[in-house]
Amino acid sequence: MQTTVTTMLLASVALAACAGGGSTPLPLPQQQPPQQEPPPPPVPLASRAACEALKDGNGDMVWPNAATVVEVAAWRDAAPATASAAALPEHCEVSGAIAKRTGIDGYPYEIKFRLRMPAEWNGRFFMEGGSGTNGSLSAATGSIGGGQIASALSRNFATIATDGGHDNAVNDNPDALGTVAFGLDPQARLDMGYNSYDQVTQAGKAAVARFYGRAADKSYFIGCSEGGREGMMLSQRFPSHYDGIVAGAPGYQLPKAGISGAWTTQSLAPAAVGLDAQGVPLINKSFSDADLHLLSQAILGTCDALDGLADGIVDNYRACQAAFDPATAANPANGQALQCVGAKTADCLSPVQVTAIKRAMAGPVNSAGTPLYNRWAWDAGMSGLSGTTYNQGWRSWWLGSFNSSANNAQRVSGFSARSWLVDFATPPEPMPMTQVAARMMKFDFDIDPLKIWATSGQFTQSSMDWHGATSTDLAAFRDRGGKMILYHGMSDAAFSALDTADYYERLGAAMPGAAGFARLFLVPGMNHCSGGPGTDRFDMLTPLVAWVERGEAPDQISAWSGTPGYFGVAARTRPLCPYPQIARYKGSGDINTEANFACAAPP
Repeated sequence: MQTTVTTMLLASVALAACAGGGSTPLPLPQQQPPQQEPPPPPVPLASRAACEALKDGNGDMVWPNAATVVEVAAWRDAAPATASAAALPEHCEVSGAIAKRTGIDGYPYEIKFRLRMPAEWNGRFFMEGGSGTNGSLSAATGSIGGGQIASALSRNFATIATDGGHDNAVNDNPDALGTVAFGLDPQARLDMGYNSYDQVTQAGKAAVARFYGRAADKSYFIGCSEGGREGMMLSQRFPSHYDGIVAGAPGYQLPKAGISGAWTTQSLAPAAVGLDAQGVPLINKSFSDADLHLLSQAILGTCDALDGLADGIVDNYRACQAAFDPATAANPANGQALQCVGAKTADCLSPVQVTAIKRAMAGPVNSAGTPLYNRWAWDAGMSGLSGTTYNQGWRSWWLGSFNSSANNAQRVSGFSARSWLVDFATPPEPMPMTQVAARMMKFDFDIDPLKIWATSGQFTQSSMDWHGATSTDLAAFRDRGGKMILYHGMSDAAFSALDTADYYERLGAAMPGAAGFARLFLVPGMNHCSGGPGTDRFDMLTPLVAWVERGEAPDQISAWSGTPGYFGVAARTRPLCPYPQIARYKGSGDINTEANFACAAPP
């Protein structure tokens, strides 16, 4: 049994490892670079008996929510390091559920959690964020993102995770678009939006205090995508829960991003070649892998040197948005126009393709021209070629696999499209899976967007109310010493990096001096949370702890490429810079070495 648990832990750790509007820049207080976090003195070894006492019936533990059931409270032996997972310490695992009930859709619901408390504790509490629409309880080893093998548990944090209040294996209704069907239940929506993270945080902190005999000194949260939204939400709704938060690629207004998914689908349809089994244009056939790579190379041809160095990375992303237009850009390989003058060839994009991608990238509007979401950044990570392998990170969201005979992009028929219909539209729109792509093609940009602001019957909160995390009033979080790091890949096709930059601009306008407690790091070339031709590997936890506990604000964060083959080199390191600064070459030395770059204002 212990071998099975250890194997599960190692596998889970391995899986976890796997510019915007406004014109007023936020001033950055000058600080010394953060030093490596010193190990805190260990707490005396916790006992197996104290662990087992947390199980129902074994002790007198009083939970913050009386409707808490502990199903597992067991000691786990240490797990050795592997090539893909850090060593894990011996620890107490507590798994349970809060508020078991039956939803109005007749399905059972509960807020599941898993907590791990190391024998030698560093005095810190850590929650890992979710992903997608949640519904899966992770191993809760404390993924810190950034492609890191190390986890919070491997660093002796007490770690916790939740499934968000629904279970994809249980709440899977094939007549309501499968695992997104929890959106048929009003309370499940609220649990997914904010309630489960509040409940589980309280439960975890209570268990930690009971197990160790004292409360945690500091609490941290790290998540990306949906997890990034959760981090922003916690800073706004529950500012006292966490001292430090990392919010990566945050879907902080995800219902609006879903509208953008319908817009990109309809925009790309005229360039599609062929129909799927339901008669819907095959969006994946609108651009081949080679076509997207040609577009990426044209972006580099226009924008790469705008930061002062041609190195395969568009660091001056803000200038690039003004400079690049696929209708007038050149193919850098031959100097000819990117847009075909005559027939389509391998060296150019057809006028239909150019019109389609320009419309998609501009972002959705209604018939009056009112923006419904944000625009998208022209960036080299829309493709990329490492050896003979094309980067699929961007196209998997908007287009899907080119060789597929069906529409399989997330925004066309995947969970991104399905969740909008059932989880964010009010009232929900359940339907068979096969109808999703056709529904996206019929999306009405005057009528359908109103559904994310609507309430109906037992759905007393709109999706922008229960799921949005758009507030710029972080005074309570700031005033108690809270610190937040946001990051976003410029080639993210799930949520616009420019939208996150716009939020940060609004935060700075609403709270002067916001850089004193919140900083944004944009990552050129990176796709959604990771991947792409950029420096997509980094450790955000160490600088976050240094900022919270020692007041050392992150003036730059070290990063490296997970796939340096995109640049034809063996390795590449760069600094990630706090917005609006960018990484600029110092003028000499290896361009693949971080030390030869400095964070500075764009030229």
